[in-house]
Amino acid sequence: MTKRRAKDLRIGLLFISPWLIGLFLFHVLPLSSSLYYSFTNYSVIRSPKWIGLENYKLLLNDRSFRISVKNSFYFTCIGVPLMQIAALILASMLHSVKGSKIMRWARVIYLFPILIPGVVMAIIWSLLLNGQYGVFNFLIRSLGLNPPNWLQDPTWAKPAIILVGFWFIGNSMLIYLTALNDVPKELYESAKIDGANWWTKLRKITVPMISPAILFNLITGMITILQLFDLPYVMTKGGPVKSTYTWTMHIYDNAFRFLSMGYACASAWILFGVTLLLTILIFVMSRKSIYYGGE
Repeated sequence: MTKRRAKDLRIGLLFISPWLIGLFLFHVLPLSSSLYYSFTNYSVIRSPKWIGLENYKLLLNDRSFRISVKNSFYFTCIGVPLMQIAALILASMLHSVKGSKIMRWARVIYLFPILIPGVVMAIIWSLLLNGQYGVFNFLIRSLGLNPPNWLQDPTWAKPAIILVGFWFIGNSMLIYLTALNDVPKELYESAKIDGANWWTKLRKITVPMISPAILFNLITGMITILQLFDLPYVMTKGGPVKSTYTWTMHIYDNAFRFLSMGYACASAWILFGVTLLLTILIFVMSRKSIYYGGE
């Protein structure tokens, strides 16, 4: 390495040193520490003692852990596809009025919920879905129907949380809208000449052309919902009878209520492993069905 290149390297490292220090202090160090603590009986009130895989073995026999995993997968498997379909429909509707004032205002309206903190939105929706004086049940009663107790009935609590999740699909909708704008019009014109109907255009043109956006939204949606915490914690506290008790709530309870930090770290690392495995699996399974421009 020449003296000039060595000097440039030192200057470059000097400029990025604040970022490197922050990366180490706030990411690398906490992650490596939590991995170590997952193999200990670490608690806030006592020093960590190495216990090997004991925490991971206990998790397999923990009924609360199994319930939290089941609920998290329910929200992921049901909520993510429904939200992505809704986001794609909204994006298609806005794309059909491309260039109009309606499109500009609609984009602002759909993105507005992203600016509101999740906890605040959870409080607002708790009031809207209240079984006694909520707006939703008031409207249902005005139609002469018997409304459900959204947040107190185990049957309706999960659908209620998913319903609130639709409020945050604006980001996915915007990504789909951008992808739709990049689809060449010539493809639709050629398909129209060949007599293709809307379903054929959707399957043969739209979905393949925006498949990278679909893949991105599915993966980010899966990661987000698997880590769902604020909505069920604020709206239902994980109830009724743990019907909305999520994986991250199990981690939170063990870390900050029961002070079992080592146990909570083990649960968190299993969540990380499952999320990573599912992400890799989705990438592998979709490898042949994703179209990237220029391929």
